[in-house]
Amino acid sequence: MFSTPGDELIQIEDVLENDEYVLIKAIYIAENQSYTEISVGIKDPNGDIVKIVCVDKYKNQ
Repeated sequence: MFSTPGDELIQIEDVLENDEYVLIKAIYIAENQSYTEISVGIKDPNGDIVKIVCVDKYKNQ
């Protein structure tokens, strides 16, 4: 989704979820900077997330 080796996940939250998708907000540290990433997880008919697409990523102040 967003992380690379060395990134540290601080917080992850499912903001909105239904049978077809989930809106995910993740806060993580990369290269000594804090970032927030908003992603959409696409679900299959069984409810499993099969694809995650980044919608927005920004550096926190």
